[in-house]
Amino acid sequence: MAEVHVNVYIHAPLERVFDAVADHESFLRSGDGTRTKLIRPGLTERNGLGALREVRVGKRIRYVEEITAFERPSSFDYHILESSQPLRHHGSRLRFTSRGDGTEVDWTSRFEVPLPLVGDLLGALARRLFTAAFTELLLAEKARLEASQPKPAA
Repeated sequence: MAEVHVNVYIHAPLERVFDAVADHESFLRSGDGTRTKLIRPGLTERNGLGALREVRVGKRIRYVEEITAFERPSSFDYHILESSQPLRHHGSRLRFTSRGDGTEVDWTSRFEVPLPLVGDLLGALARRLFTAAFTELLLAEKARLEASQPKPAA
């Protein structure tokens, strides 16, 4: 089984960071063609528990993910229900922790590629690709949030 772990510090308040990252359609969008559509809203809030989202990367890669836990503003979990790639997903979690004047975001995901002979090799490649993609998404959100932070009074 492969595990991806990405940790990024964002100089913005916990609630702002959580709200930005939990907004699936805005957060899961990038220059590589990644885009997300909410298929079904959550039970008590649009992006919360039970929400179903479709994530597309380019023209060929597609995931359908369900939000399986939603603890505002400290964490949410998701599980990939469908994938255009051979992937067995064991769950992902995003945790948000106040640190000083900002927020630490910790994203973990566990999966395997269930193919004989090449599964481990493809899993290692997927781990590198997911690590790069998760990092890019979090750094883009960091740049947006930090650029919109009010400047401290002099």
